[in-house]
Amino acid sequence: MELQEKLGEGLRRKTESLLIFAILLGFGFFVNRGVELKGLYMDDLYLWSCYGEQSFTEYVFPVGGSRFRFVFYLASWLELLFLGNHVEWMVPFNIILNSLIAFSIYRMCLSFSGQRKAVSLVLSLVFLSSRMAYYQIGQFYGLMESLGLWAAIGILYLLFLYVNGKDGAAYLGACLLYFLASFIHERYMVLFPALLLALAFGTAEGAGNGRNEEEEWESRMAARPGKGRSRGRGNGRQNQVSETVSVPKWSLLLVTLGVFALIQGIRFVTIGTLSPAGTGGTDVADTFRLTDAISHAWEQVAFVFGRNSGPDYLCILPFADSPDGIRMLILLSNVVLAAAVAAFAVGWARDRGRFFFHLKNVVLFLVFIALCIGSSSVTIRVEMRWVYVVFALALLFLSYMTSVMGKAGVLVFLYAALAVPAEMFYRDNWKNLYLWPEQMKYNSLAEQTIERYRDQIFEKDVYIIGNTYEMSDFTAETFLKVYDRENRLDGKRIQFIDSDFDFKEITDDMVILREDPENFAYQDVTDFVKKQRMNLAYGSYEDGWVDEHAKIVFMNDDRDTVTLNCYYPGTITGEQVCRVTVNGERMLDLVFTDQNMTYEIPAAPYQMISLELSCNFYVANAEETRGEENLAMIVRINAD
Repeated sequence: MELQEKLGEGLRRKTESLLIFAILLGFGFFVNRGVELKGLYMDDLYLWSCYGEQSFTEYVFPVGGSRFRFVFYLASWLELLFLGNHVEWMVPFNIILNSLIAFSIYRMCLSFSGQRKAVSLVLSLVFLSSRMAYYQIGQFYGLMESLGLWAAIGILYLLFLYVNGKDGAAYLGACLLYFLASFIHERYMVLFPALLLALAFGTAEGAGNGRNEEEEWESRMAARPGKGRSRGRGNGRQNQVSETVSVPKWSLLLVTLGVFALIQGIRFVTIGTLSPAGTGGTDVADTFRLTDAISHAWEQVAFVFGRNSGPDYLCILPFADSPDGIRMLILLSNVVLAAAVAAFAVGWARDRGRFFFHLKNVVLFLVFIALCIGSSSVTIRVEMRWVYVVFALALLFLSYMTSVMGKAGVLVFLYAALAVPAEMFYRDNWKNLYLWPEQMKYNSLAEQTIERYRDQIFEKDVYIIGNTYEMSDFTAETFLKVYDRENRLDGKRIQFIDSDFDFKEITDDMVILREDPENFAYQDVTDFVKKQRMNLAYGSYEDGWVDEHAKIVFMNDDRDTVTLNCYYPGTITGEQVCRVTVNGERMLDLVFTDQNMTYEIPAAPYQMISLELSCNFYVANAEETRGEENLAMIVRINAD
């Protein structure tokens, strides 16, 4: 009977966990609907090129570079191996990963809050709704930020367990995660003091052997997610385990110092320096300024409380420029958080006899959060993707606060009701961020090439009229390779042309695109150009000759005028006049006063032009006629 109860309880917990994860996963896909990643560019494309051109060892362990992130590189190698050339699967992959992180936050919140399931679920949903997730969700490199965040909250959780009387295995696990996190992103090396702080706060032997001074409080909280403590034999089992991993504190200190030294040694051997690289190709040692770091730290604190600051391309929209309704939601959420802090302070004061117990935990949380803030404040700017981990830690701290807030824990629901709509507003304006318009362009490029032509694209030459988007040579050479697993491109790359008149004819093995700056996109104009040349143009020829009546259809290049260089080989009498019509509008007549005449037409860059010429003259005694009319003159368009 007892066995049946255990099996039933285990099944109930698994079912409940699956239901919670399903809710988080569904919410994750809902809030990120519309986010797409179809074409890679910049860092994402470079990382793929390394994967495509290097061996496993060279890719995962890049010796001699400015960064050594072998844990992230290994994870990204496995992701690319799994996804293949399905770039469009990266966003769903990122959403699932972020939902798993949210589920971890839910389980941690259960422990921190004293098994408050509703509170834990709501805070996990707030995490998923955050505007700061743009990079984690929308970029291939988001894997790095997600893994780093996951490792960081894992370190905090394990240190919390150790500080509150768990065995030394929790601390050793935190050291292992610290090692891994440092090679996901080097900024997490800054968490080293948190390990020392937890070691100082932990039990004397670092083993949790025996009941500590917080035994009564611990009995009201779950020891860790998924391991209930409602039955006495559960405690006995945990004590039994802890005795098997008893580790003296001095040994844990040696392990901590050894892990830190190992990290630095690996970095020095592989990249030749201990100084971490900054963002944008900078070095922290060269760009660090204390005043800037303090300013950046306050920016991050403001971000956590919903107050964006800085330029639009980094913060979406500054708090001061946000709509009144959104600002009101944020201010009210700040008031609710202030009330929650007050309720926590009251609950702390009432929890007599455990003042220093709570003090240790509060200090651990705040120091850990401060270290994460500091790690992102020492470079040249603050990006929201770096603040996401701070936001997650703040939510975990809020869940801990509810453990002594009593009924005031309802403030968490009020906070979520105010914060989530504001987060959703900023999510709807992700297009303001520096990477979003660029990503839209390359998504569009993938749509107009790979999606439209599929495998046939590898047999075609792709041309883009103009390059105001300033696509780099590397991108032009590499973009299509991402989708070519069988090496069918054979050295082909995206090419740039001034206009479709760079070609005498448009063939079936050509794809011609034009930029659409208004929509951050590309347009496939191949068929349009073909039809214009075939059906609309008449009386003009490849060598520049035109008949007495001619129509030329073409796309302007990057100039704001169209220049016609006209040559009439006959005798000039002053009576040779050509009527000019552009896009149906009559222009000034071209009156020949010389055999060589120049005629300028105002036009927008890359505008489609329909040029009609009607001449009252022709070349007398010409040796040939090519159409139904006589040849009149030679016309060169935009010829220098």
